[in-house]
Amino acid sequence: MPVDTFSESTVKNRRIIISKFGGPENLQLIEEEIPEPRADQVRIKILTAGVSLADILIREGVHPESLFRRRPFPLGWDIVGIVDKLGEKVSTRSKLQIGDTVAALPIVGGYAQYLCLRPNQLVSVPSGLDPAEAVSVVLNYITAYQMLHRCAHIKSGESILVHGAAGGVGTALLQLGSMLGLDMYGTCSLSKEK
Repeated sequence: MPVDTFSESTVKNRRIIISKFGGPENLQLIEEEIPEPRADQVRIKILTAGVSLADILIREGVHPESLFRRRPFPLGWDIVGIVDKLGEKVSTRSKLQIGDTVAALPIVGGYAQYLCLRPNQLVSVPSGLDPAEAVSVVLNYITAYQMLHRCAHIKSGESILVHGAAGGVGTALLQLGSMLGLDMYGTCSLSKEK
């Protein structure tokens, strides 16, 4: 009886690309060779990718990031995955190890099984944290944090109004604002009202 052997050459990388802007009917699943990291990169086996409004706007061609992309290109703004392979220069200069769980904001490319990124694009994910929960934090909470601190320069005791408070960034704004001691008000559509 033959024994099945696993080799990297038999495994394919699947990823979702768009060849033209528009609706979800323009998403295409392609299968290709698993990417090899360059000497200064790390290959990530993606466990989960976020699906955000930014991804939809890029797909539709109305997000500013759409202007810089030659089609076809892959979608996927934020990911959580496991370090799968280190480029030859990374292993000597980095604290990353194969098997580490990491998160990243590649902006494009996250709707895939594998993605190669530079170590400075990755942050460690605490052990025991569910990848789906971790990816929900990446884009939403970074965006909310930047809105509060880099844009608004908000201080404890001030008030904020959050439009779309039931969405990912809106929820993050309310939670971070609570930690800062802000007076918060929010709006949401009737369909999201509890």
